[in-house]
Amino acid sequence: MDIRVLTTTPTTLASLNVQEEQPAEQRPDGLITGVHAEIPKPSNEPVVHPADDADSMFTHAPVSLWEEDFSEVRRRFDQLRSNGVEDLRKHFKKHPEEVLSLARMVRIVRVNKETLALYDAAGPVEFRQGLSPIFNKDSFEVFREELMAFWKGRTSFTSEAVNVTLTGTTKNILIHSIIPPGFEQTWTKVYVAINDITAIKDSMRSLAASEQKYRSLFDTLQSAIVLADVPSGMIVEANRSANRLFGASHGDLVGMHLADLVPREEQDKVHALLRYQAERPGPAGPLLHIRHKSSGTIPVLAAANRIEIGDESVVAVSFTPADETSPARPSGRKAKDPHAGLGSKITQREREILSLICSGKTSRAIAQHLCISDKTVETHRARIMQKLDTHCVVDLVKLAMANGLAKPQ
Repeated sequence: MDIRVLTTTPTTLASLNVQEEQPAEQRPDGLITGVHAEIPKPSNEPVVHPADDADSMFTHAPVSLWEEDFSEVRRRFDQLRSNGVEDLRKHFKKHPEEVLSLARMVRIVRVNKETLALYDAAGPVEFRQGLSPIFNKDSFEVFREELMAFWKGRTSFTSEAVNVTLTGTTKNILIHSIIPPGFEQTWTKVYVAINDITAIKDSMRSLAASEQKYRSLFDTLQSAIVLADVPSGMIVEANRSANRLFGASHGDLVGMHLADLVPREEQDKVHALLRYQAERPGPAGPLLHIRHKSSGTIPVLAAANRIEIGDESVVAVSFTPADETSPARPSGRKAKDPHAGLGSKITQREREILSLICSGKTSRAIAQHLCISDKTVETHRARIMQKLDTHCVVDLVKLAMANGLAKPQ
């Protein structure tokens, strides 16, 4: 759906069903109608609502709607199957020109007013003439995935894509296409709905950038800081300096109670610190002796501050060694890095992609940066997460940054 016409060739005009052989039904609102519709000249007459309710709903729907004819695509699919093609993806890989050929077979029967507004088209004529810049490389790839969905017998397809309006504005869109009941065998009708999600995507990118900014600041602080839930005292986050100070991994610290960081005889001090923060926010705290996982105890000065995050409250506790010049008392055992040897598990290419992930880049941005496909990036990402035994990107970034596996680009 997402790349119906790439050039303004005679095939392009046919895809819009602008043909002179058959007369078109003249519509006062100037929209394309009928399988072989001729686009009328703009009129200054007031818009008259169509008598047919269904047609009116299509025309005035508050979302972009398209009606398309995939019958030629269906006939080509039948021909490919009779020629022995079983795996369409492999066929496209061997014959990439086939996707463009199939795109030219799709006929756009009609579009509604919201479609013209979405793509900044003054009318159907301008929209028809501007189809080539609307559909770009990203649209082409999404259309290929739609073809493979229909090839496998699915009657609906949903995906995100990027289009460019006639005024050059980039739009993030959500496409949903469906072959309605009764047309499963012919594909003469395919309905397409397009939602503009540009604002949502912009907000998500802004939020991700902000989160990455403050995450990097939190992790690069020299002070060891842990965040704990005020009511329960459970640690919900820790930075890299805290990992080093306690000789523990991020996974070891998160989920522990703050009181478990100190010897039993000092746990009352930690409970008192939490109570104090709940009643009177502000930096305050006692001298504590935190327990290093593989070394002796270390005297630290604890400072705490309560933070309100929405409806939740957390206390940020920083730990500063009381005597920076005094090393921790060794326990006689050599500290072991819980993630030693992780760097040898990933390839140089995977390390490069991991660095870009840690920099907050999306799969699409990484693909463009490295001149590879989005699918290849996702495959590398999955392999990296499997090798490093992580289950989400947040944990992957934390592990990579904590163990020096990647440096932000």
